[in-house]
Amino acid sequence: MSGPEVVVHATADLQAKAVAARLVTRLVDAQAARGAASVVLTGGGIGTTVLRELRDSPARDAVDWRRVDVWWGDERWVPAGDPQRNDLQAREALLDCVTVDPTRVHPFPASDGDYAGDPEAAASAYAARLAAAARPEDHGPVPRFDVLMLGLGEEGHV
Repeated sequence: MSGPEVVVHATADLQAKAVAARLVTRLVDAQAARGAASVVLTGGGIGTTVLRELRDSPARDAVDWRRVDVWWGDERWVPAGDPQRNDLQAREALLDCVTVDPTRVHPFPASDGDYAGDPEAAASAYAARLAAAARPEDHGPVPRFDVLMLGLGEEGHV
């Protein structure tokens, strides 16, 4: 097994285009191998830009979006319609523009939803959804994902 590969792009725009291209390739490869694919999205500037690049790319149609499970690796504890919500940003940037199966999109609970005022209960409920989606071949308490996107915030959070 080789070590991690670091790829540096001259601009954020080029980085977003490259990540979008790699994302399409990985999802198509997973669907060819297993019939479905899974992705864990992030938000923020570059995460949302990647999704817009993918939306605008003709290659996006190589993915059968009806067979993609979409999860989130991070989310802001804000109301469902808040423009800062990663879920809302992802829907506007890509998910509303492709034929994704709504039952395969798994947003983190919003602060004004079933767990209003209780972020710990919301996190526990999301953990339970992840556990329920795990299969024996995942060899763990959560699903094995084909792509896990992580963003790095300006203050250094991931």
